[in-house]
Amino acid sequence: MKLKLQLLSLLLFTISPFILSQNFYLGVGTVNDAVGRSCASCHKTNGIASPKYDEWKQTVHSWAQDSLVSNTHFGYSCLQCHNTGWDTSVDNYGADEYVKMDSASTPNYKITNQQGWDKVKNVQCEACHGAMGTKDGYLAESHWDFQGANKLDYSAELCGKCHQGAHHPYYDEWKLSLHAQSALPAVINNKSCVKCHVAQNFIAFAENPSAYRDTILVTGDDIKPITCVTCHDPHSNENTAQLRFPVTGAKVICDECHTGEIDKVDVNTTPHHSTSEALSGSKNFGYQYPGQIYSNSGHTYAATERCINCHVNMSPDAQGNPNTGHTFNPRVQACAVCHADYYSVVDTSNHAKMFDYRGVQTTTDSLMNYLQAKLDSANYLDSTTMAFKEARYNLLSAQAEGSHGIHNTRLVQKLLRDAIASFTPTGINDKQELPQTYKLSQNYPNPFNPSTEIEYSIPRSGNVKLVVYDLLGKEVATLVNKQMSAGSYKIKWNAQNFSSGIYLYRLETNNFVQVRKMVLLK
Repeated sequence: MKLKLQLLSLLLFTISPFILSQNFYLGVGTVNDAVGRSCASCHKTNGIASPKYDEWKQTVHSWAQDSLVSNTHFGYSCLQCHNTGWDTSVDNYGADEYVKMDSASTPNYKITNQQGWDKVKNVQCEACHGAMGTKDGYLAESHWDFQGANKLDYSAELCGKCHQGAHHPYYDEWKLSLHAQSALPAVINNKSCVKCHVAQNFIAFAENPSAYRDTILVTGDDIKPITCVTCHDPHSNENTAQLRFPVTGAKVICDECHTGEIDKVDVNTTPHHSTSEALSGSKNFGYQYPGQIYSNSGHTYAATERCINCHVNMSPDAQGNPNTGHTFNPRVQACAVCHADYYSVVDTSNHAKMFDYRGVQTTTDSLMNYLQAKLDSANYLDSTTMAFKEARYNLLSAQAEGSHGIHNTRLVQKLLRDAIASFTPTGINDKQELPQTYKLSQNYPNPFNPSTEIEYSIPRSGNVKLVVYDLLGKEVATLVNKQMSAGSYKIKWNAQNFSSGIYLYRLETNNFVQVRKMVLLK
């Protein structure tokens, strides 16, 4: 008996600090509650704390439970994410304590304590901030521990407790996005980068853009990448989807970071994240040569919600699985809205080509590769000229906009063509335009002994294969088999070790195939 009492005393001593430190749910309450008895009692308009309550009432969280009670698909398993304080492992006045599963009912649950349930139904403040009260219903001291127990949680995992899985895969998709990797070591200590790479910094900017100054707000474990609450304000429904900036045809929240943030083009600099300027057709995208006329592609006007139209496309994927668009990858479903022939001219099963509608990306890549080759062939003196810098700036701009010309095809390709035409390395008489068609020329000389030269042209970059066969169809020599940029090329074949006769040479690239004959006469 004495041993049992000793064990009981030890158990009470062990758990008593937990009991004393445990918080209980107060509930959001109403504006008429006594101060410190609910969230609303302080966080109301003209209350003693920040007026978050009246803003929260306008969000979907405030009616997460109430709006679905008549939905026949809404059942007991849904309650834990649509209400506050669901934790069956502890008694702390959470929603799970006032309801039980009832298979005979529709929906399949029954409220066992209506008064208690009403205090914590819907997704209230404490669903995200944690229990804030004492067992007697007063505000707990831990509420004031803003660096500890009540420290703001900017993590995506907080929202991901509910917004994940097959039903609402927001968190699952976000983890696959580059936003989840934005807080890279190389940028989080750079004051000019943190606004767009660290959650706390972007929120500080969004709350007061005119007062924001580049500064490192947090360090160490506090740093969070671009998470859910970075873009979505959990307390306000002022803008569509609770975004921190409004959605317009001229600007959306994405534009705040995916921009070069320049007032004037300086070809001595390197353009950075110029997606916004590219889509808008801004005069600050690329170096626009004097006397040239630049126009925009249809995307500038058709994307009425800009980045959202294509990168946050909400339709299901090809398998019918739900999709919230929070990987932020572009989706072909968005393309097909305007391009009725999209699925008939694009092989969407080929990931590398699924957005290469009518060869837009292939052509842009060819232009970039061609321009890159010209720049690479420049000598030191060439690289100091304005012509070189202007051409280089256009190449870097095309690379920085990130879509291989999709965002604004006409503008991007025009800038690249102008750069190619305006810059010629010293000593190179390069008046050659990019070929417009595929061509395999007759070899010269023909007949030949023992060497001949074969010319071919490709208007788009791709894998090029040039092979020689005998009349029986046996491959006797592979002259080319590699990725090549658009352009015109020559190659020699030395047939010293082959016998006289008729041979075939075959060019294959980008679904183009052509075969010609040649005669080796020894």
